[in-house]
Amino acid sequence: MMNPSIDEVTHWLQSKSNQTLHISKQEEKDQDQIKIQLERIEHQQHQEQSIDGYGDRHALLLHGPGVVITEGHEAPLPSDAFVIGLDGLTAADIQDHQVVLTTDRSTYSITAT
Repeated sequence: MMNPSIDEVTHWLQSKSNQTLHISKQEEKDQDQIKIQLERIEHQQHQEQSIDGYGDRHALLLHGPGVVITEGHEAPLPSDAFVIGLDGLTAADIQDHQVVLTTDRSTYSITAT
């Protein structure tokens, strides 16, 4: 069964279509900054994890042109999509202009501008 807060997060993201989202992904000691012009979102579900164990069975795909910002440099977002892995989702805090998702691997802070 899908975590009910995923529906709320999906609805929030859909309401931000055609806006710029700033995403901060914290995973262990690694932090990524992403800026994306959201065009559409997609919820993916797979029955099995990938062979390397890294792919999530549940994920939200944010489609749109964007950039990855590292140490002040910007690089194009690969494949014009950003994946938010939802396996192990433990919390979803939804505010007017921000959503914070916490999984057992990462914390995603998504802010609409």
